[in-house]
Amino acid sequence: MAAKAWKVVMVSRDAALLARTAEGDAQAFQQLVDRHSSAVLNVIYRIVLSRADAEDLCQEVFVRLWKQAPAWQDEAKVSTWLYRVASNLAINHYQRVQQRFVLDGDLAEQVSEASTPLDDEPGDSPALTAALSALPEEQRAAIAFRYYREMPVREIADVLGNSPKAVESLLGRARKRLRQLLGENND
Repeated sequence: MAAKAWKVVMVSRDAALLARTAEGDAQAFQQLVDRHSSAVLNVIYRIVLSRADAEDLCQEVFVRLWKQAPAWQDEAKVSTWLYRVASNLAINHYQRVQQRFVLDGDLAEQVSEASTPLDDEPGDSPALTAALSALPEEQRAAIAFRYYREMPVREIADVLGNSPKAVESLLGRARKRLRQLLGENND
């Protein structure tokens, strides 16, 4: 099946599962969780850089989906909604953690020590983890969606609530900063 046709089938299947979830069908909800939890967890992890926190936040995303299902408006794809909630929760969480770490010392060192790679994702080098932790949250989210989820810029813009041009700018600034932090002199 062509990739485009496969996406249409997945989107309509998600919509059908969500409609059943809205009616209280726990089995349909579990199918949505099974289909999307790994991707949501991995994106959250790339933003918060803590496995335990990513797992907690991922669970919160799906609790919100369960609660939102009866009022769901069919204007957005389920995956887009999940990624938007996930990135918002992760960014907010990271900002709270960052404020706490700033009071306690070097954030990059503490985050690097606290991060544990997910089982189904290759771990980043300690240097890359520290460099990612030094990026502003929105830049880190854009990097996570673009390079770890391989999402197109337009879809990232939908998730983050930005224009595609703003996402391209976020990605450009993030790449430039990562090169600086990693000691690469490629401008």
